[in-house]
Amino acid sequence: MDLDGANARLDSALDRLERQLRETRQQLGTTSELELKVQHLSKERSRLTDELEKNIARATDIEKSAKQVSLRIMGAMEKVQMALNGESEAS
Repeated sequence: MDLDGANARLDSALDRLERQLRETRQQLGTTSELELKVQHLSKERSRLTDELEKNIARATDIEKSAKQVSLRIMGAMEKVQMALNGESEAS
């Protein structure tokens, strides 16, 4: 039995194990950072989605109001035209 060779192999195996452990710790740190970034981005996405939905609802309300105003203006223009033409509203 070669005791020196066995010790050399054991030392080499322990070195590889320590390197792998350091790499794993670094990856876990990176993974935790990525998880935090993903959580932040998810919250930001939710906030932006809510904001977009509110803006879409507001735009829809504005569009409805604009249509109503347009109809009122058209009605008023018709009345003015009738008045200029000497027609009564009863016609």
